[in-house]
Amino acid sequence: MRIGVFSDIHANWQALEAVLADAEPDIDTGLCLGDVVGYGGDPVKCVDQIRERGWPTLVGNHDRACTDQQILDWFNDDAADVIRWTIESLGPKRLDWLRKLPEAADHDGTLLVHASPRDPIFEYILDGPTAAANLELLEDKACLHGHTHVPGCFFFNGDNVEHTYWLGELRVEGPALINPGSVGQPRDGNPDASYAIWDTDLDVLEWRRVPYDRESAKQAILKAKLPARFASRLDIGT
Repeated sequence: MRIGVFSDIHANWQALEAVLADAEPDIDTGLCLGDVVGYGGDPVKCVDQIRERGWPTLVGNHDRACTDQQILDWFNDDAADVIRWTIESLGPKRLDWLRKLPEAADHDGTLLVHASPRDPIFEYILDGPTAAANLELLEDKACLHGHTHVPGCFFFNGDNVEHTYWLGELRVEGPALINPGSVGQPRDGNPDASYAIWDTDLDVLEWRRVPYDRESAKQAILKAKLPARFASRLDIGT
């Protein structure tokens, strides 16, 4: 089976539309690793698109904040303001869908989380020590995760932790922490939307990048009167 792996859409409808157009001719189904909302100007379109497909979807920290405002102190002021606006935009049914999303799942022995194995919603895996602690928990399993908006794979090479990323295929075998990157707000210096296709029969994952209409995505943010920096950063991928 070929599965589209999408994460960190962040209410960027134009990016989501572009990756779906790129992926759907080549996949049998999809899954989402969380943060459907936050930062972007089109939360309703993005939630409806993922929800209507019925794909397995995990809760991200921005998704959780929409249904548990006690964690808003975890966010900077601008991000928290977007969460409050998103709550007003989504309405009860969509919020109930976000509320019911699980923190983790397993697919054929591969762990699926938003953030990390030891903290499925909040921990950022951005450095070797953090990656090592989580790799040790996996034993011989692989984990697909998002949250950092940086595509790539952390793995052990002897006693050292290495990180690798390229456009193309990667063997999915554990222990490994594999991030498809962010659909709606990449942060690796490349502004193109990032996602992956996972062939579970061959145990291979392919990273892909897709250009999209960033100007329209930026205008959606500005039209909603959300913080302008969330629009400008789309041009530089940070």
